Amino acid sequence: MIKKLLKAVLPKSAIVAAYKWHTRERRYRSWAHAAAASPEYGSRDLTAFRVARSRQIVGDEDSWAKPPEELLQTFDMPSGRFVDFGGSAGEMCAVLQRRFPSWSFTVVETKAMSDASRALRPSISHSDQLPDGCDVFYSSGTLQYLADPERLWSDALGRTGRYAYLARNCFSNRKTFSVQLSRLFDNGAGPIPEGFDDVNIRYPHQTISEASLTAIAGRMGFDLIARFDGRNSGLTGSKTDAYGADLLFKRR
Repeated sequence: MIKKLLKAVLPKSAIVAAYKWHTRERRYRSWAHAAAASPEYGSRDLTAFRVARSRQIVGDEDSWAKPPEELLQTFDMPSGRFVDFGGSAGEMCAVLQRRFPSWSFTVVETKAMSDASRALRPSISHSDQLPDGCDVFYSSGTLQYLADPERLWSDALGRTGRYAYLARNCFSNRKTFSVQLSRLFDNGAGPIPEGFDDVNIRYPHQTISEASLTAIAGRMGFDLIARFDGRNSGLTGSKTDAYGADLLFKRR
């Protein structure tokens, strides 16, 4: 009743401003504070939806997942090991596996996501831990949802023999912590499955430093061989000081 009265008496501009203020992206002092204000990224509802959505495109992943052309160039050996960190239910790996059948493919995800995805694409390995080694490490739009992205990046490079490709990054020269708000139906790939409501999904998010990731790669024996400015942006919310870029590294 109160909402109806306010809409009746307030000008539209005031209503729009009030909505923007109510749904604004809050900043937090640390990752711990942002995490405490929202569920973790691997929430049960989100995992169930992503798996159900992916189940509908098994065998037709090419219509929904498009590997970057530069990523295809990293498959420069007859066979090798590819890791997709944060690769959902393995849609991208399924596309690549059809093109490079002699390679092995591993998706690293949350434990709940890994357990639920194995039956969908059994020819792809699913795990919640990085494998001991790989030839190509790939991650798209994932590092900014980790508590310690730099530590993960360093660990991953230590296990990578040839190339590392980071896509859909949310970079900034200033570290900020927030809670990302999205609609459930904005997550995953494929037709919307029945039985789900398009509810709000919230999870902690932080900006990452391009300079820091590049410096870590240098110390780990990798050179930045290609940078694609503004491509596949992982930007979210109202971070005006953030920017996107894809990065491709090669071991010396």
